Amino acid sequence: MELIPEWAPNIHPLLVHFPIGIIILAALMNFISLFIPEEWWDEKKNTIIYIIGSVSAIGVYYSGKSAADSVFLPTEAQTVLNDHADWALWLVWFFIAYAIVRIGLHYFKLFEKSITKYVAFVAVLPGIFLLYETGEHGAEMVFGYGAGTGQLLEQEEVSPDLTDSNPASSESSFTQKENGDWFWEMNENAVTDLIGNFHWTGGSVNELNPEVAASNSTQYLKLSINEGSNTFVTHNNYQNVQVDYYIDMTDLDGELMLIHHFIDNENFDYVQLRSSGVIIQGRKEQGENTVFQEGKFETGGVQFFRVVGNGTHFRGYVNKEMAVHGHDDAPESGAIGLRIEGEGSILISKIELSQLK
Repeated sequence: MELIPEWAPNIHPLLVHFPIGIIILAALMNFISLFIPEEWWDEKKNTIIYIIGSVSAIGVYYSGKSAADSVFLPTEAQTVLNDHADWALWLVWFFIAYAIVRIGLHYFKLFEKSITKYVAFVAVLPGIFLLYETGEHGAEMVFGYGAGTGQLLEQEEVSPDLTDSNPASSESSFTQKENGDWFWEMNENAVTDLIGNFHWTGGSVNELNPEVAASNSTQYLKLSINEGSNTFVTHNNYQNVQVDYYIDMTDLDGELMLIHHFIDNENFDYVQLRSSGVIIQGRKEQGENTVFQEGKFETGGVQFFRVVGNGTHFRGYVNKEMAVHGHDDAPESGAIGLRIEGEGSILISKIELSQLK
């Protein structure tokens, strides 16, 4: 018998209701105990239930962190996930502190004063508000955006169906939306759009030898490099972003860096993809490199890569699976782009940028 049923994406949905029920029970009994004799129910029993609720909240919080790494989320749910995680963290710290304070009140026998009981109950109410907000954002992810649901349904293909791509067109391959989002699906004008929508902070466009390569009805922007590195970024800056890439780096011997929040060559965030199958997420600040997390991925063929930089949360996906997940201070708004280093070439099918609320 498996611990996690086939229909469950992870253990988090099986555990999440336990601390909710325990904490609500603790608050309810805390309120009732204000009006009944102590021989029926006293503050020690309330404290024990609060402690159980606090300990269970810690465990469920960490199961939630693991769950976030196992579920591929739609664009609109990225910010909701951040909010859910932040509210949950505040909830855990609140009830740890509240349980410790209650233990102290017992130790110093302050619960013998009636006023202490009322103050202690009022003090827990902000925690109930945190519990509500945490649950509300979790429910929004599941019922609003379908996070983690439909596990028994056949999973959609990870790689794009490139045979359905639009044939060559005289129109621009770079499409700007009214809200500032954009997508870039390669066609015969991809080289022109590369030059028009990006600028170089390292190397030059000529050093990349850009050309349009075709396979069946699919068109790619082929970028080649002989040695050294080459960096290009957007003209515009963005704050909270999700960037999706469809790239084939099979013929690259080196590394590809997916850059976001680019200020200059000494200050930017990134997800680095090495041809050896290593993925690294980090930040370069004042020239100093900080690694958030490192992992591995399978190389070969056109692959889907997603980079998310949203507030203090940073995520990197490979073929719809979380590969790296880091946290740090929220960066300043900056550009997004690519840095290629080594020898060989990459094929780009599509890049899409979405700004997160």
